[in-house]
Amino acid sequence: MTADIEYRSKLVTAEEAVRAIPAAANVAMGMAVAEPPALLSALAARVEAGELAGFNLWYFHSLLHAGTSVLRYDLLDRIRPHCMFLTAIERELIRRGEADGRSSVEFVPTAFSQSARLLSEQVSLDAFVTTVSPMDRHGWFTFGTSNDYATTAARAAKRLIVEVNPNMPRVFGDSLLHISEVDAIVENAVALPQRAGPCGQ
Repeated sequence: MTADIEYRSKLVTAEEAVRAIPAAANVAMGMAVAEPPALLSALAARVEAGELAGFNLWYFHSLLHAGTSVLRYDLLDRIRPHCMFLTAIERELIRRGEADGRSSVEFVPTAFSQSARLLSEQVSLDAFVTTVSPMDRHGWFTFGTSNDYATTAARAAKRLIVEVNPNMPRVFGDSLLHISEVDAIVENAVALPQRAGPCGQ
């Protein structure tokens, strides 16, 4: 099977891609610029529809895409965020939770250098969702500018779902991901998030 044929055989909608994720699953997402907006929206839609509850979301750094989908306050009775780095999104969720008398975010104090080990050795990941750069003619994607814990978590998870964005840069180094390692592919050409202010705001 050629890389192009295998690619087309795994190409699905975001809704189809997340359909196999079970309730009470451990799901990790690519951090920051690698947040996959279409996949996160599809996950949030399954939660809203009552199809997915009690799942744990593992990640290091969230941005707007997560904040407007899987990290919406009204969904946190069915989604349990396990966050290793608190941004303004988590701080606001914690503030609202405290005002309502409930816990909303599980803070996991982990050094960034240990995040890959945590997600591969201490958490049994049912799925990993992330944004990647487009595939080349030999069947290789790259993790783009988010070659952090993604490289390890992608291989540790039972199911790997990638969102291909032509705006994610192709990078060199140990960032390659082969089509044979991927379970489902979603295409989504959107602008990558940018930050103008200090990190963590």
